[in-house]
Amino acid sequence: NNQYAMGTSQQRSTSSAEIYERGRAFGIPGEAVDGMDVLAVKAAGETAVAHCRSGNGPYILEIKTYRYRGHSMSDPAKYRTREEVQKIREEKDAIEHVRDLLLTGKHCTEEDLKAIDKDIKAVVNESAEFAKQSPEPALDELWTDIYAQAEA
Repeated sequence: NNQYAMGTSQQRSTSSAEIYERGRAFGIPGEAVDGMDVLAVKAAGETAVAHCRSGNGPYILEIKTYRYRGHSMSDPAKYRTREEVQKIREEKDAIEHVRDLLLTGKHCTEEDLKAIDKDIKAVVNESAEFAKQSPEPALDELWTDIYAQAEA
């Protein structure tokens, strides 16, 4: 849940602030978690996976996050202020939060993080180049790894 459906804030577009609660009508438990907190997401994910793997059925995990840019390339995101976006970046950015945890916990150094960032950029660039050079998949690939059941 990135707080905006296309260009409309969730607060204006839904009667329920907690989307995960919609599962209750179907007997599906769940919870909301701060998606800007990596450790909270990890813990909630472990809870959800344990629930499902123990045979208790589905679990709705609403991860509340925030998108900094518009919904698409053609979305100028005029429905929120620059100040709103900047405030979230400064106060709640997930990557900066983890970075601070790693550095203050002395799990790594600034140089370690720079090396990781360099490695990640190389992987992303190699992957993008591979995708650009690869042929389009065959149309029958559209149905590969689809596990939904059709009704009879």
